Amino acid sequence: MFSSNFSRVVTVNLVSALIISLVACYFLKTVNLTDVMHIANIFGLYFLVIFGIEILVESGDVKNNHQRFLLALGLIIVFDLIFLIVVPLLFGNVFSLSDYVIFVVNGARVDLTLSPYVYMIIFATIMMIFNFLLFLKDREKYGDDY
Repeated sequence: MFSSNFSRVVTVNLVSALIISLVACYFLKTVNLTDVMHIANIFGLYFLVIFGIEILVESGDVKNNHQRFLLALGLIIVFDLIFLIVVPLLFGNVFSLSDYVIFVVNGARVDLTLSPYVYMIIFATIMMIFNFLLFLKDREKYGDDY
């Protein structure tokens, strides 16, 4: 699993995903949407987790079992850390704003603070759901013993 082909594919996918996210950040900055700069994270995550892991599963470097989910979780954590470090360095302090959602449930007031970090957790959860759906599709394609 940890051959040079595996590390090369993961590195290229990680760098490509970061470039995709930075291009999306640049686009958001040019149209003055720096308040939602964290949305660019989902573009890179989609490329990294969905496209990148699918390549590794199809090539046989990663088995379509728990290894797929552990790799996806690890790549999401690494990508988000790099994203949180690089984006403020290139585009300024764009993660300082938060959204607040207030609603009442059975007479109890619920206040939710939705910071960009919460959105990144939501995006990571969405990517893990997409990864699970691809896992089910690939399980049907390759069989249970793959």
